[in-house]
Amino acid sequence: MFGIGFEKLLVLAILAAVLIGPDKLPQFAVDAAKFIQRIRGLSREAMTEFKSQLGPEYANLDIQDLNPKTFIAKHLDDIATDTNIIAKSASADLAKIKEQTQIDPDLL
Repeated sequence: MFGIGFEKLLVLAILAAVLIGPDKLPQFAVDAAKFIQRIRGLSREAMTEFKSQLGPEYANLDIQDLNPKTFIAKHLDDIATDTNIIAKSASADLAKIKEQTQIDPDLL
């Protein structure tokens, strides 16, 4: 979780309990959860508005597709799929040619 190990999380919890106080800590946790939910809601609304401003051709836009690694991997996968289709087609064509080809027994 965010590169934080169990030990660091435990230290942060103890530090929060000391700084905030054990009586105010539950309310602080509730407020933090509400804040995170509000931020997520704003993020969803912003993404919806962004997609609506771009138009219907970008309806399937995913922010993670804009990551260069994801973008390249997606396009390489498309290229590999196209290459497989071409290779299978060529293999079928070669099999047809092989079936149609007759060797003159006098040449052997």
